[in-house]
Amino acid sequence: MVDETPILGIPEIDQPLSSALPMGWLALLKGSTGAGSSVLAKQFAHAGVGTVPVLFYTTYERTEDVRQSFTDFGWDPDGVKIVNLADEYYERVLVRGLEVAKARERGLGFEGLVREQLGERPATTFRLTDRMLADLQAIDAPFRLVVDSIDFFFEILAPRDVTTVARQIRHRCQTIGGQALITLHTSLQDRATAAVLQDLADVVLDLRAEPEADHYAHTLSVEKVGHRPNLTRIWKASLGETGWGVRAPESTPR
Repeated sequence: MVDETPILGIPEIDQPLSSALPMGWLALLKGSTGAGSSVLAKQFAHAGVGTVPVLFYTTYERTEDVRQSFTDFGWDPDGVKIVNLADEYYERVLVRGLEVAKARERGLGFEGLVREQLGERPATTFRLTDRMLADLQAIDAPFRLVVDSIDFFFEILAPRDVTTVARQIRHRCQTIGGQALITLHTSLQDRATAAVLQDLADVVLDLRAEPEADHYAHTLSVEKVGHRPNLTRIWKASLGETGWGVRAPESTPR
């Protein structure tokens, strides 16, 4: 049975991918800085609105900016559950660390800090990925999920812990028919780590911007589609009022 839900909202890419992918899968979207992968991630999220629950985890944009970006392209942000992991990490970890530092300057020990802020309750530890994984476990039907971007995880977790999270997302997708996309800025991570994520992914996309005369030319490459190398392809890409679109390069051989 073929899932007819749009994948990226780009018909030229969606049709062959839809016929080749199982019900549950993980996609990796690589992107060079400034190429527009964040917009494509939102387009992927929007394509699932109205058919399945959609979760969008942002790690570097303000929540209001994410919502505004959806609106700018005519997409309904109300159909997407937006979770700001960067804000949660800041409030639960970094702010708490500042409070501890200030308390120590006042000569208050850790036990005194706990009593002052939490009574007799022990301090809790916030793990960046717990919120997302808990959300996934609470879903028992097909879903669509975006992590934009996973680079933030590498700032505070060991690489093997990040790839473990990717494995957990993929397993949940396969178990209940979810569709997930994680974005990765290729210039920020080492090749070995990027290779592991590409091996885990069922679909690998690469969005790039290269200088050409007085502008930047964009290409969207489908680098991997499961075990169907015949479906890999490079497209010329352009960003319009309703999102990304593609066309075949004039020099594409037949």
